[in-house]
Amino acid sequence: MSYWTHEYLLKTWGGPMVQAEFLRDVMKPFFVPRVFSGFNLFLDEPQLLPDAVDLIARECKSKRAFIVTDEYAVRFASKVMSPYKKRHGISFETWAKAQPDAPIDTVKDCAEHIKRFKPDLIFALGGGSAMDTAKAAWLLYEHPDVKLEILSPLVPLNLRNKAKLAAIPTTSGTGSEVSGVAVISFPDGVKLPVAGALPEFVPDFALLDPTLTVGMPPELTAGTGADALAHAIDGFMAPKSDEINQAIAQKTIEMIFKWLPRAYADGSDIMPRMKMQQAAMMAGIPLANDGSGISHALGHTIGGLFHIHHGVMVLLFITYELQVYSKVTDRYLELCDMLGVRDKDSDEKSLANLIEKIRNFMKSLNLPIGLKDTGVTMDDLEKNMDMILEQTPTDPGFYFGWYDLNQDQLKDIFLSAYEGKLLDMQSEIWS
Repeated sequence: MSYWTHEYLLKTWGGPMVQAEFLRDVMKPFFVPRVFSGFNLFLDEPQLLPDAVDLIARECKSKRAFIVTDEYAVRFASKVMSPYKKRHGISFETWAKAQPDAPIDTVKDCAEHIKRFKPDLIFALGGGSAMDTAKAAWLLYEHPDVKLEILSPLVPLNLRNKAKLAAIPTTSGTGSEVSGVAVISFPDGVKLPVAGALPEFVPDFALLDPTLTVGMPPELTAGTGADALAHAIDGFMAPKSDEINQAIAQKTIEMIFKWLPRAYADGSDIMPRMKMQQAAMMAGIPLANDGSGISHALGHTIGGLFHIHHGVMVLLFITYELQVYSKVTDRYLELCDMLGVRDKDSDEKSLANLIEKIRNFMKSLNLPIGLKDTGVTMDDLEKNMDMILEQTPTDPGFYFGWYDLNQDQLKDIFLSAYEGKLLDMQSEIWS
């Protein structure tokens, strides 16, 4: 199947042009939704002053709203619907068939249900896959003839003619509630980021209620938290990253190192749940405005092929991204300073300390540092290596990085990552 990421001009010129420093300084767009965070976002009784319910209800002129969710998060649908029904007379339809990795078939099914109901307000309730499904289905609702797999990121989506979007995360990792991208899976194992020339997929509203994340099992807490940490590091290290996004990314990294272990240890502790929900949202901002890095290209390929949690994969490859990027930038040293692992006499030692800090953090959360720890066998990896090496360079995270990697370098990363060994940056491959 042909995808928009295969286009020669986009790969050859699109990435470098977007990352060019002179363009970054000429125009610095900064897109975020209107964000509400707290415990009182879904009150049945009106307040003295207009609140989030009132503000969002104004966007629902037809009094019809649609909830896109999954079989887990649907339990929260009644809490979301109640104040809008009681205070503003809005009727709802709920579709709860979102699947992990947002398969294209479920996106199309969701879009058909939205078309029949004809809402002018869509709620995306759930984790990243539910929000990605909602975004893509929203596009197909507004433009039924769009082919997501070949939709160029240079073309405006022209959304909001029929509906607006409110995102309500029930996990703390993807940051999809503030991002302008939907990641969709296709039958051949490809996970494709879909977006337009402007970040129109950025939701109109993001509603962060930490009570919706209470009780997440430790494995999901760790995996989604890993996603947020990878996003923050990616957003900090990206060539396009400026001082605004770097500041947000740095604070986010600090928060995750502090609060994720507590959220992992006790799923009912509300304070770390609230802090991690905020951190995940914050991590999504630099990622959305600066773009991802090669950790996402590597993680998308392996995760999509072997059906491994996205957050687990991208954080696993972050350490390799830091090694690769260290050849052309010393920005990682700021992270070393922040995390207290800087070696004043050696940048190389500082990088090693940073990677060790991240990996020890991963181990404390029972996250794998090698592909073999995820259940992937060497036979499976080698059997699919040609496809992996072909697909990875087509991911936007690959050509929006600092520089392109050749096939030998990519293969070295994947084989090293299988055992969890670091790269030998002095070898001929990397010289």
